[in-house]
Amino acid sequence: MAEQRATDEQKLISTIEETRDRIVALKEEKRKIVEERRKLIEERRKLVEERRALVQEYRNHKEQLRALREEFLKVKEERDAVKKEAMNKREDLKIARQLAEKEGEVAKISLRRLQRRLEELEWKQMTTVMRPEEEKKLVEEIARVESMILKVREARKHVISLMELQADYKSTLLKLKGLNEKLSRMWQRLNELRTKLNELGNKIGEANRRIEELSREIEIRSLKLDDLSKEIDGLYSNYKESLTKLNEMKEARRLGIQLELLEKKKKEVKEKAERGEPLTLEELKILYGELE
Repeated sequence: MAEQRATDEQKLISTIEETRDRIVALKEEKRKIVEERRKLIEERRKLVEERRALVQEYRNHKEQLRALREEFLKVKEERDAVKKEAMNKREDLKIARQLAEKEGEVAKISLRRLQRRLEELEWKQMTTVMRPEEEKKLVEEIARVESMILKVREARKHVISLMELQADYKSTLLKLKGLNEKLSRMWQRLNELRTKLNELGNKIGEANRRIEELSREIEIRSLKLDDLSKEIDGLYSNYKESLTKLNEMKEARRLGIQLELLEKKKKEVKEKAERGEPLTLEELKILYGELE
């Protein structure tokens, strides 16, 4: 019986030690998972901040793109108007050149010489007595010179007008060139903004995917921690029950040993009494069962 109790007690001690080792191992595993989860939560927190900054940058670039598109359309509208104006002026210049080519030789005639010639004829008319035939020729000559002077002046007007038209046309072309260059720069900037928005969109998408992955990893570890906590709590409960049972077994064993000793002592006292030897007060208590 005593041997059986000792065997049961040893088995219980082995169970307690195994439970304790298991608790220590689970606590270490739990500590590692807690640390892993803490790192994952910190990584996710940083990533959420980075995503927030990326989203704000995306919004800023999108607003720039919207404003630039509006400005681009306005400049394009202005460019189209200037282009149409340049085409009209080119047609006007073409007509003016045709007129100038027709009257170019007339415009080259010296207006000063014609005026001197007119003055000479008019002086001759006023100071010379002529026959009617001669005076008639002189009047006709004066009329031809006056007509030529008018033609020369009109031709020169066309030449001057042509030069003005050319200057105005060139000015319009320069303005058109400037607007085209401005549109080209704006278009390049629009492409840069679109590219940047695509890059930011991809980064935001990657951040979202990584945040989702981290959230899943955190959730997995949280569930694992819950399972470990439950298992540890269960082992703690078993551990305490086993300790209580071990203490009870030890107490029972101690009491058993005491009872055995007491029975042995009682037998010795009984034999002593049977021999007629005097008994002490303690021996009397043992004999009659009064000693605890």
